[in-house]
Amino acid sequence: MDIRVQRIFIMNTLKQWRTAKVVALACMLASPLQSASAAESEIKPSVERREVLEDLLDTENFEVGVKVGLISIEDFETSTLVAGHLAYHISEDFYFKAEYAQADAGETSFEKLSNTSPLLTDEERELTYYGLNIGYNLFPGEIFLSDNWAFNSVFSVELGAGSTEFAGDDQFTVNFATNFRVFANDWIAWDIGVSDHIFDTRVTGEAKTTHNLSFTTGVSFYF
Repeated sequence: MDIRVQRIFIMNTLKQWRTAKVVALACMLASPLQSASAAESEIKPSVERREVLEDLLDTENFEVGVKVGLISIEDFETSTLVAGHLAYHISEDFYFKAEYAQADAGETSFEKLSNTSPLLTDEERELTYYGLNIGYNLFPGEIFLSDNWAFNSVFSVELGAGSTEFAGDDQFTVNFATNFRVFANDWIAWDIGVSDHIFDTRVTGEAKTTHNLSFTTGVSFYF
């Protein structure tokens, strides 16, 4: 009888030990989940989110611009230049530009030093250029004036040809130009340009090829 009671006592003890072990194991497994859940509820990321708006350019293909600047007419001083252009953008990279420019030439060194009559009349001193260029947008990018102010920009190169009316003659002209534009929004841009108009002349008595550099600035409108 005592042996039977001892067996029953031992079996009950083993059952209690197993139950306690299972409960302890369950608590151990549940503890990391509870800790992670508590950590998630307590830790909140302090990230300040802000909305970023990018002012993209629309798909306007036509451009009209007006510019004013200076042109150094070889042998005839530096004069004020007024120009206008109409451009059509074929793609994001290439565009065609029709340009018209006008300036009044100054006096040559010979005219200033001698007492002879002027080489050119006032009408012949008027320089008029018109031509067609093809341009390539070489470096599109952005200009950052501050953390919150950024403007689209593009640096372009141009090559073209046309005609220059000067000193009573019409001369075939080759035009090399660089152009930098900063876009205030999607329809207006600040335009800065440097160009070289190359043509032949015989004004000073000998035929020679002249380089006539100009610097201009103005605005362009897109539609």
